[in-house]
Amino acid sequence: MRIAIDAGGLCAPPGYKFGNYVFSFNLIQSILNYDKNNYYALYSLCQKPLELQMTGLSDYRILLPRRLWMKTRVSLEEFLQNSHVFLALNQAIPLYTRAKIIAFSHGLSYRYFPHYYRDIFWRMSIYLGEMVRRADTIIVSSRKVRKEMNELFPNRKNVKVIPFGVPADMTFAVRSNNESRKKYLLYVGMNHPIKNTGFLHRIMKEFPRYELKQATAASRQQLRRLYLGATALLTASHYESFNLPVLEALSQGTPVVGLQSAIIPELAPYVNVANDKYDFVEKVQKVLKGEGVKFDAKAIVRKFSWKRYVSELTKLYNK
Repeated sequence: MRIAIDAGGLCAPPGYKFGNYVFSFNLIQSILNYDKNNYYALYSLCQKPLELQMTGLSDYRILLPRRLWMKTRVSLEEFLQNSHVFLALNQAIPLYTRAKIIAFSHGLSYRYFPHYYRDIFWRMSIYLGEMVRRADTIIVSSRKVRKEMNELFPNRKNVKVIPFGVPADMTFAVRSNNESRKKYLLYVGMNHPIKNTGFLHRIMKEFPRYELKQATAASRQQLRRLYLGATALLTASHYESFNLPVLEALSQGTPVVGLQSAIIPELAPYVNVANDKYDFVEKVQKVLKGEGVKFDAKAIVRKFSWKRYVSELTKLYNK
């Protein structure tokens, strides 16, 4: 089968390789590594990332021009090539394709907090409407998002949950000696109002002996070192569809304290989940004393696997 992939998410500029880039890169690389039965055509707007390893069953195609890329250039490619499956990794769907469409929804934060997304609200709403109408299957990363999709679109039945895997660069052996961790707490993510970082700064007033390090533009190598050195990762987002930094921190043996709004059900058993500011402070205090939620980092890596993700995804090709 010929599978086309929207690989535009690989075009993040240096220093902004969070979220969608990490998802796109790890999923695409895992597909190429684990699926030896299908041919993959990657449609992109930029040069292939050096770290992406291609195989004999794949092709990386730079499609230009950028203007109306999905609706014109990608649609033309689909008209000429006749794919069997189109993987819409970035929620957008080409105007024309004969392929079965599997679309990936990255959450509905713009629906619940539109005042934080004034610049993209209408564009994302259009993508969502088209995805609901045209996709044969919609993949979401948590039971939380599936519940939201079912509430908004009760007639839409083909919404499948496949949780993300631990990124490949975070699957190495982890440091287990807690004494080696330095006296800083860590925030990882965008500098965006939905992340509610002001809450974290208010929390830090209760912990004057600790520094809050904010990794908003760190390289992947720097990020791993920050996880390994941090006493804990803090997260207080108003909304998360998955919250990949939580999974990354856990994979490195780093405790996590998060507001309930920032933690999906699949990760909640491993996280110190707080209901409000006072509960958050109390949970941080417990973690600093070594009394927080216990978890096995190696078990996290085994459970949240991109190989398992690809296995679940490829089952959908023939359904």
